[in-house]
Amino acid sequence: MSSNLELTVEQSANLVGLSLKDFKEKAKELKIPGFKSDKIKRNILEKYFKLTESQEYDSHVIAISNQKGGEGKTTLSLALGEALAKEDKTLLIDWDPQANATNLFHKEPEKTIMSALGYRNKDKVPLETILLPLAKNYDLVPASIELANLTTPYEMSDFELLKDALLPLRSTYKYIIIDCPPSLGLILENALICADYVLVPIQTRAFSVQGIKDLYETIERIQKKANPRLKLLGAVLNQYEGQKALSGLAESIKKYFPVFNTFIRRKETIPQSQAKMMLLSDYDPISMKYFIELAEEVRSKINVQEK
Repeated sequence: MSSNLELTVEQSANLVGLSLKDFKEKAKELKIPGFKSDKIKRNILEKYFKLTESQEYDSHVIAISNQKGGEGKTTLSLALGEALAKEDKTLLIDWDPQANATNLFHKEPEKTIMSALGYRNKDKVPLETILLPLAKNYDLVPASIELANLTTPYEMSDFELLKDALLPLRSTYKYIIIDCPPSLGLILENALICADYVLVPIQTRAFSVQGIKDLYETIERIQKKANPRLKLLGAVLNQYEGQKALSGLAESIKKYFPVFNTFIRRKETIPQSQAKMMLLSDYDPISMKYFIELAEEVRSKINVQEK
């Protein structure tokens, strides 16, 4: 994390391990520069507080996106997040009105992601108050069909609702996965403006060059107009059964996206684990190995892009 990075008061409180109330009282007492303007530089913060290594996360936010349905986005989001959580604190955001990731483990949560957005000036709650645990080091931000109402931008800030809601948690998790809906529009644009990286799952049986081209153009537009830091992490060949030559598929995709070396084979145990409301590593550790390999490649690609 850059020493000159400007942090909000909420981010600063998270980084030093204090409640927002306690941090505000301490900041007033110490007269910390930037406190009143809500822009505190990290190197200033270090002069007043001791930061432990476990509190120094500046999350890598990865949007899992493909506007075509049936690509296995939710399955890949869940299992990749689970694999990353084996070593690092990870958050999965269900950003799809279908709420498939949520419904697998938590039926009808009291509050969902829509409660934290403040869309159309509605009252909002801190995102941290609606988190649901999936496993050790692995939490979920739930969704519901209510998210489908996020269709029309009434203000310019409506394009950054998710980004703003997530900011206080960016120093809490190492990886944040956004499970995006199979569509283009305001919901997807919020995810891409919030994200640092895009990962594209591609189902090998029903590969569509046109679908990939449309998504690429959307990402390119977001990069130019709203989020210049957004990077293409790559495409993952998903639900592979062996009928097609991977090399041919990969070459077609490489016109738009880099392609991961790791690919995910179709295994019946993967949907079976979801039907039984179990994490994949608990149900079938062998199938989980594909996603552990993918997690290692994700870490490697991020490390390379950051150098």
